[in-house]
Amino acid sequence: MAKRISLSRAARLVGVKRGTLQQQIRAGELKTFEGEIVLADLLHAYPDAQFEDSSMLERVEQIIEQATFINPDSSVRKPDNVALTSRIMSLSEELARQKRDLSRQKRLLGRYREFTGQLTEKIEQLAAEPDALRQLQAWLEQAVTNISVDDDTIDQPFVNETFLRVMSAQATVIPSNHEFFIEGAESILEAGLRGGLALNYGCSNGNCGLCKLRVVSGDTRKIRHHDYSLTEAEKGLGYILGCCNTAMSDVVLEADEAHGSGDIPKQSIPIRIRKIDHPNPEVIIVSTRTPRTSRLRFLAGQGATLSADNVGSAFYPIASCPCDDMNLQFHIALDKQDPIACYLGETAKANDLLTLEGPVGSFVLNENSANPLVFIAQGIGFASIKGLIEHAMALDVAEKIYLFWIADSDEPHYLNNLCRAWNDALDNFEYVALTTADGERPGDAIMQRLSPGKPADFDYYLCSDEKLRAGVEQFVESREIPTDQFLYEKI
Repeated sequence: MAKRISLSRAARLVGVKRGTLQQQIRAGELKTFEGEIVLADLLHAYPDAQFEDSSMLERVEQIIEQATFINPDSSVRKPDNVALTSRIMSLSEELARQKRDLSRQKRLLGRYREFTGQLTEKIEQLAAEPDALRQLQAWLEQAVTNISVDDDTIDQPFVNETFLRVMSAQATVIPSNHEFFIEGAESILEAGLRGGLALNYGCSNGNCGLCKLRVVSGDTRKIRHHDYSLTEAEKGLGYILGCCNTAMSDVVLEADEAHGSGDIPKQSIPIRIRKIDHPNPEVIIVSTRTPRTSRLRFLAGQGATLSADNVGSAFYPIASCPCDDMNLQFHIALDKQDPIACYLGETAKANDLLTLEGPVGSFVLNENSANPLVFIAQGIGFASIKGLIEHAMALDVAEKIYLFWIADSDEPHYLNNLCRAWNDALDNFEYVALTTADGERPGDAIMQRLSPGKPADFDYYLCSDEKLRAGVEQFVESREIPTDQFLYEKI
């Protein structure tokens, strides 16, 4: 039987986005069988893909390094011996099956060679006959040479795919069919959040039971104690706590996910200021941290109200990804009429305590759409857009991401280097910095960058003032872009 691998694992193996493979499947360039791709077909579509061991090791190291913000304890990021042993044993069984199949194929090949030998002898007997027979004999000899097999040949792509399976387990969540990878000994919940999924959870410490999920298939292992007690009936049905278990093999999980802002409960959390940066005189970036046992569950693009004793309160967008639910970032314009902004910009210091209430807002990513994404930010509106972009990156499904950041002449792009780094590091990301002083109309600049594609083939996310919104909406209407593909948030 031909070797098949999942869509997510295929994307990791050849180093492309899942959205790219999905586009090829829709175009008929790749075929799937029960949601999986035949490895030989994948290699035919990507003949120039690099499969050296060194590149695979670098990729795995990068994956583990990117998870550090979720797991500050470095020991959690190291490969777990028990999990690795289980995965290797599972792969050993598969290897034994592969060897049995190979043995059968060798026996068939031996019989075929015997047949061709007999056929060659017969042709030699007839060689004095018509010239066509001698030509047939020469062709047959060449054909027999071509089918010779070196038994020591290693299928390097198969080896690398097996290596990925040892280093990480793949989790599939039903009924959404969302997929993510579990690295080393990280918990199922941590891996799911890192992969961009909006899984249900609360304390993340085994006390509340909100991250309860059911293991449909595959093996898991408990990695930390939890005080929440599962009933015997729940245990019998395969329920576990996602925050306290890891995967020993590829798993299928039945779990609750948030599908919209209405599925996220309001929370009140004390947070501490980690640092306050001043990228320019008009903006501050406030980095905060929640308690380990009281993280904020939110969707990218939402915001929260920050308050300080004897100062007041104000609402700000959360400028970070839900995949890092402990470290929250806020971009705040320094407005003399905003007491919280003045306090944070002039008086507050590291370790000061704030109270967060939220999340609030429906400016969130449409995860069910496979369209390329166009993000348009004006000035401080980049705060909301940044969270959406990082979430889209975590999901790893967007075929193409465009960012248009429009700033006033006296308000430069305060995180320009970050956007340029995304542009340089990601093949599917394009960043365009615009200013109102240039006199460029946003619609014209966007249209020029998006061609030759059709404007109606993209999803648009705009965070700006009303004046810019009117100009962009005119562009949207003139290009007959469906209204459900355009989402607006006012700064």
